[in-house]
Amino acid sequence: MATITFLGTAPGYPAANRNHSSFLLDAGEHKILVDAGESCSRTLIELGIEPVELDAIIITHCHSDHTSGLAMLIQSCWIVGRQRPLPIYLPQELIEPLKVWLDASYIGPNFIPFTLQFQPWEASDQFDICGFNVRVALTSHLESLVKRFGSGRFHPFSLAFKNPQFDFVASGDLGCPEDLLPHLQNGTDLLICELAHFSPSSLFNLLQKVRIKRLVLTHAAAEVLADIESMLTEARATLRDTEIIFAEDKLRIRL
Repeated sequence: MATITFLGTAPGYPAANRNHSSFLLDAGEHKILVDAGESCSRTLIELGIEPVELDAIIITHCHSDHTSGLAMLIQSCWIVGRQRPLPIYLPQELIEPLKVWLDASYIGPNFIPFTLQFQPWEASDQFDICGFNVRVALTSHLESLVKRFGSGRFHPFSLAFKNPQFDFVASGDLGCPEDLLPHLQNGTDLLICELAHFSPSSLFNLLQKVRIKRLVLTHAAAEVLADIESMLTEARATLRDTEIIFAEDKLRIRL
């Protein structure tokens, strides 16, 4: 039975009792980490999973709350003797700075005994990752940076996973709920959606128009964290046919 375990559910700044953005897709034969906020390595260990067991790492975008645990993951894999290559799917603009950061930490490609296989999202709109068809779509999360600094970088991605047994969508970070529409034309069994960059009402109103069996809300802004029950009451009143869950760290759900 495949599962998703939330390793971190905080917004883009520290929150009590919450790590930063990360979840583990455990499909039995394969383990895929989606985002690597701190302290994903420690939480994996607390759950009885060695970071060396990961078959692939996915990074949705370059913000530090989604990447700050990546160096520790790679160091952990080195210390326990990983030999097989580690595929890392990520925005193109992160690859070279990441190599510099890792080399400065003595764990880059020149130091470690296994290969880091960097796979840029910009190379295609879909990928085969450990037997999953993963479709990617740009979101408008970093639109303000594009306006300020110009295009060519600032590429955040949402993801849709599909295999013969199940499908689900992971929002990454969004600029608005409409960023989800490329993945939701036929609905989905599960939507994992952030709730930090727009009002909950705007998300729930959009999702009324599509088929969502389960909705897991995460990465919520401080004002949402301050009154979770009111937000859930509104969500359940608006989306009566959808099971709705608010994620806590170490929450595990079955697919």
